[in-house]
Amino acid sequence: MKNTDISIYVPVYNGEKTIEKCLNSIFNQTLRPDNILVVNDFSNDKTSEILKKYSEKIVVHENSKNYGLSFSRNFAINKLNSRYIASIDADVELDQKWLEILFEDMRKNQATFIGGRMFEKHIENPCNLWRSIRIGQQWGDKSLGNPNFVFGCNNLLDTKNLNKKKIYNLKGEYFKTNGEDIEFSISLKKKNYKLYYSSLAICQHLLDDNYRSLSNRYWRYVRYGDGLKKRNFIKTLKNSFRQFKKTIKWIVQDAYKLRFNLIIINIFVLIYFIKNDFKIYLKSNDGNT
Repeated sequence: MKNTDISIYVPVYNGEKTIEKCLNSIFNQTLRPDNILVVNDFSNDKTSEILKKYSEKIVVHENSKNYGLSFSRNFAINKLNSRYIASIDADVELDQKWLEILFEDMRKNQATFIGGRMFEKHIENPCNLWRSIRIGQQWGDKSLGNPNFVFGCNNLLDTKNLNKKKIYNLKGEYFKTNGEDIEFSISLKKKNYKLYYSSLAICQHLLDDNYRSLSNRYWRYVRYGDGLKKRNFIKTLKNSFRQFKKTIKWIVQDAYKLRFNLIIINIFVLIYFIKNDFKIYLKSNDGNT
């Protein structure tokens, strides 16, 4: 199926393990985008080498340093001239009708920003299973009008009436890897633009986490905006205690469902969370309480 005004971009950093599956899933879409732009955020693995193999099908922009997601998304949206701009992360593999379903649901529901449903592909890895339960990037098995936000990992944006230069115009260390999708969704809602979640637009998450990478991912998921503020000792202590109570609840849930391998992960994540919170507190206060 042809379209008239849709492009897609993929921000990537060190994506050598997944970028080919990601691109091939774009090439196989029933609704084919006019342009495919890959923004390589100064990868230091074999990503650049892999992308060269697809030079006839994609356009590649190489960032001069590791700027982060907000910069890469803003660059892509301003570079592409299409009215409709789709985005997927480099560790995502799309079902064949993903873009077609998003586009149809966007027009049917008059939405400005719409996202699909993502499943974890390698669920046999306990860390991936934990991630799908605790911080899954979807809103469930039913489509939803005006969800809390649209996940940045797979979405479609109607740029009509939007100021492209200010879409992901976010600064700070903690917007380099996550949080930009939430902030952008909030800004759209404040201006009365409609968001939508399409449960039938399916994609697969190819990422494989380990204990440490998962713990860091979760900490950033919870604390994405706090890095922009000076830390308070009492608040840091309360945040850690809140996470402790949440962890106890998770341990009880996992024990009841006989997910004993997840109990160990819960404890590891908690230790990492508290350690990192106080580390950032000390850094933001120059070591003085």
